[in-house]
Amino acid sequence: MTTVCFVVADDEFERDFLQLPLDIANAAAILRQDGVQVTVWDRRLSAEPPPADTVDIAVVVTAIADRAQCYPLDLRPVRTAVEQVRRTWPRATVVAVGPHATQLPTATRRELGVDNVARGETDSAAVHGVRDMISGRPVLGELPLTGTYPPLDLDEAPLPAYDLLDMTAYTAETFSDGRVRRGPCGMVLGVRGCTYGCTFCHLPFGTRMRPQSVHRTLAEIDAMRERGVDSLFFLDYVFGLHPHYYKDLCAELAGRDIGWSGQSRAEVVLRQDVDQWAAAGCNGMWLGAESPSVAETGVGKRVPAEKIDAAIRKLSTAGITPFAFILLGLPGDPACLSGEVVDWAAALPGYFGLNQLFLRPGTPLYDELAADVNGGTPPTTWAEVEAVTRRYRERYPVSLDDLWERLVKLPNYIGNAMAAA
Repeated sequence: MTTVCFVVADDEFERDFLQLPLDIANAAAILRQDGVQVTVWDRRLSAEPPPADTVDIAVVVTAIADRAQCYPLDLRPVRTAVEQVRRTWPRATVVAVGPHATQLPTATRRELGVDNVARGETDSAAVHGVRDMISGRPVLGELPLTGTYPPLDLDEAPLPAYDLLDMTAYTAETFSDGRVRRGPCGMVLGVRGCTYGCTFCHLPFGTRMRPQSVHRTLAEIDAMRERGVDSLFFLDYVFGLHPHYYKDLCAELAGRDIGWSGQSRAEVVLRQDVDQWAAAGCNGMWLGAESPSVAETGVGKRVPAEKIDAAIRKLSTAGITPFAFILLGLPGDPACLSGEVVDWAAALPGYFGLNQLFLRPGTPLYDELAADVNGGTPPTTWAEVEAVTRRYRERYPVSLDDLWERLVKLPNYIGNAMAAA
């Protein structure tokens, strides 16, 4: 029997949450159905490998599902994980999956020192890549030979292999007595894809909405609850956008006594029945606000501050705590240049999280700016990609580091709320 170990690298940032590697649970369940023995080594939880006498294939995941949209550029933690795998199981074949393998496969294979890279959505690349490697055909290098592996049909797949994970170890924002706190939290991905065209955003699931069945989603939720999970985060990039799925889902969730949060967009919130969300257990919703001036930055997100504020008020009125993602460093952002973003964040009635703009391969903004920032040629290594973002930040007219330091001192910054809880 082939033994596969999924390996999750340490995170390169200190983060407020530690989220469930859902794509690994999906892939593991399918491979076990194939007759493969599967273990998981999440290095965010343990520096020690799982008890396995031998591992035939180590699948190193460079960015799990919740990081795939904003994947890291620094590969050093992943390279450290690969080196530890080599020392622990020297005979294992090592394959890397994730956005790095998909966007710059040659550089990823070379810089991580892995035998293979598999391109495509992480769970699909892992399943198809392992199947190809154990097929008996000679396989070495970049998989598949051309293009990317097709997405999985999860409606026909076994439920995620939650039993391989300590479900209580993964956390996100949860609520207790009306207060936000860090707590054990499961993860659901009901609809993959996003139809919006924000140029800074990496879309690992593409631009077409692909809902799984509501029945499948409910089965996943029930399976997590059986393992002690009472709070959920919907990773769907725009909760509420699919015309039928979310209405049917919320109708089914009403009365199940489970709290959950998700993420959406202001204009979607404004045209949805958020009272139905609240009745279904929604107690928090993140908005991709980015900046009060995001509509003026030319990145394809034409949402004025008035709509963002109206969506926040609508959520609050329904009893749903609003959260806002803020993104520092958008091109020519008037709110960053003037410092207005700090006053705007301080006045938000809910909480906000912070991200820095990274220029990531696979995004239109990267294609637009990277070559120019890199001296006229597109980067070919991850070190060059990192340098593009570094130079972009150095050329920004104001100090983004100073803005960051001012923002993280605000009491409604989510990191401070988590620390207080």
